[in-house]
Amino acid sequence: MERRILYGIILLFCLIAALGVYGIFFRSRSSGHVFATVDFSMTAGELAAAFDHNEAVSDSLYLYKILAVTGRVQKVRKDETGSYSITLATPLTGEAAVDCRLDGQFIQQYATLQPGDSLRVLGICAGRLQNVILVQSIIEK
Repeated sequence: MERRILYGIILLFCLIAALGVYGIFFRSRSSGHVFATVDFSMTAGELAAAFDHNEAVSDSLYLYKILAVTGRVQKVRKDETGSYSITLATPLTGEAAVDCRLDGQFIQQYATLQPGDSLRVLGICAGRLQNVILVQSIIEK
């Protein structure tokens, strides 16, 4: 009888420890806090101009780095999987400069985005195709 009680207590402590680990690793991600440091901060126009001027140098500076890009929303797109992408335009000319693929963790914020909104986006630079691309982007409040 005492052995069963001892095993029950050990099992209870293991269960509590497992729930604690689950809470630390999985539930803490939905807190809305971002713990990344920004490598470079610039406007969408400055980033596009840097890639226009010399793409090889810009790749060596910005590729796979965390960038904070400020600009005006030109387009908001939601694909069939529910993922959002926005295009930031340069403030003066309105030309498309930066495509940002938004992270799904903060999806409730994205439904209210409208073209013309000014915002700052943090994301990882993935290079340039037609526009400069930022992936795993989040909107900084």
